[in-house]
Amino acid sequence: MKKFLLLAVLALVLAPLSLGCSKPPTGSAETGGLTEADRRFLNDHVYFDFDRYNIRSDQIPTLQAKVDYLTQNAAAQTEIQGHCDERGTEAYNLALGDRRAKAAYNYVAGQGISSSRLTTISYGKDRPVASGSDESSWSLNRRAQFVLLGR
Repeated sequence: MKKFLLLAVLALVLAPLSLGCSKPPTGSAETGGLTEADRRFLNDHVYFDFDRYNIRSDQIPTLQAKVDYLTQNAAAQTEIQGHCDERGTEAYNLALGDRRAKAAYNYVAGQGISSSRLTTISYGKDRPVASGSDESSWSLNRRAQFVLLGR
């Protein structure tokens, strides 16, 4: 029993390090350490049209909310992940995901957020959030997703 308890405590302490966080996000225990603003920042994604990487006008408010969050959390660093739907080759989707991540990066950096706080990566079609093979699923998978690396 003591070994199990020790392992559980170690897992809780080391979990933020294994997720690439320099320190866990702050917030109340009731919300799992995340504030409502943190959850919105992490869960509101920027969506793209099929085979496109230009920022749609209806996605500007989401990106502006990201800028506002980063402005209010001056120590926050983020990784912008580019994602695609399942159609197309692996190489094509990795390149398209990269262009999507960089489009979001360029918007955020263009609003005054230091590029030293931003990184990009493409996952292509490898990390879908919706598993269906239809337009409603594909449209959710065509996204730029922001992940907090440290605060």
